[in-house]
Amino acid sequence: MKKILIILLCVVNYALCIAQGWTLDSCISYAQQQSYSVIRANMAVKNAEIAERSARLAMTPSVNAGIGENLSFGLVEGVNNVRENRTQSTTSFNASVSMPLFTGLRVTNQIKRTGAELQAALAEVETAKENVELNVISYYLQAMYFREMQSVQKQQLTLSEQLFERTQLLVAEGRKSESELYEVEAQVAQNRQALTEAENSYRLALVDLCQLINYKDVEGFVSEMSDLSDMSDSQFSTLLPTPDDVFAHAVANRPSIEAQRNRVASAEFAVKETKAEFYPQLNLNASWGTGYYHMFNGNNPAFGNQFVDNGSEVIGLSLNIPIYNRMQVRHAVKRQQIALDEARLSEQEITDRLYKDIQSAYYNALAAQEKHTAAQKSRESAAKALEFAQSKYELGRLSTYEYNEAQTRLYRAEAEETQAKYEYLLRTRILEFYMR
Repeated sequence: MKKILIILLCVVNYALCIAQGWTLDSCISYAQQQSYSVIRANMAVKNAEIAERSARLAMTPSVNAGIGENLSFGLVEGVNNVRENRTQSTTSFNASVSMPLFTGLRVTNQIKRTGAELQAALAEVETAKENVELNVISYYLQAMYFREMQSVQKQQLTLSEQLFERTQLLVAEGRKSESELYEVEAQVAQNRQALTEAENSYRLALVDLCQLINYKDVEGFVSEMSDLSDMSDSQFSTLLPTPDDVFAHAVANRPSIEAQRNRVASAEFAVKETKAEFYPQLNLNASWGTGYYHMFNGNNPAFGNQFVDNGSEVIGLSLNIPIYNRMQVRHAVKRQQIALDEARLSEQEITDRLYKDIQSAYYNALAAQEKHTAAQKSRESAAKALEFAQSKYELGRLSTYEYNEAQTRLYRAEAEETQAKYEYLLRTRILEFYMR
């Protein structure tokens, strides 16, 4: 029933994505469900749960039972412990119970170690989901960037086509030469080619996104993506949180850090678990057994009588005191201590890398802010320059080459502004991600 519900939820989620278009959140959700790394991390959780459960059960008694059947010939020991030359069959029954009373806290530390490993595995699931989310954000914004660049190219093509139409009129009026008309026509062809390249880039970006989220129907992918790029000028002047503030929050809440902390704790308990082999081991043992003898060509007591009369019970304590084990335990403890040092080093390495990622995102966001401001002013100036160039061109005071240069400057300014916008959007999303 549970599997059926999961399948139904996946189908409903898929249908909603198709009906409403692929938003960033729906892409992230779908990718996390399909991600092999997330699935593998969930499998690791199941293994960790089994290990933790087994460690807890190690404190409980172990119970065993057995039945044996032997057929003896020649001199055999009978029911009265007298050796006689005869053939007989012997059936034995036994049951035993063994329970550890003191293991040098080995079992206790084993439970704590497997518990820490379970918590680390659970945190790894969230880490895998977060890695998928960051990748989807990057690819999603890349697709949106190429979509907007496609719009910029369409706008450039429209301007070139309008210029071609005006130039045709000017040539007809004798105010422009035919060579200038051919120059404009060549520019239209170049812009049309650039638009085709932009459309291909956008299409390939969608393919990359589909492959990332493991979505097979690339042709059926709905490209009406939610527009995250509608940003006001005030958003580009927003004061960003400092790297230290983001890091302080992230180091306390990121599952990757939590996972490594639990690995360190697991390594600490592993050292204690191994040291338990230095201590004596005390066990409680109890057993019961009986047997049934059948002598061929002889007088045999009834099975029920033998089952009761031949029974025996044993209860006892066993103490195992380690004296010399060829330094095996001491060397095992040293190996576990090295593993603990490696776990602590990995924790420091992961923490340092987290700070570097946050620091890079912060300064890249600042650079994108400044670049966007400069590109915005450049675009406004280029747009005004193009208006003046258009008036001069129609009056015959500007060549086609100079007009195309003005148009190209506007395109470059728009492209730089678009690039800075999406770079800023990506970096701020990363900072927001670490501040959750």
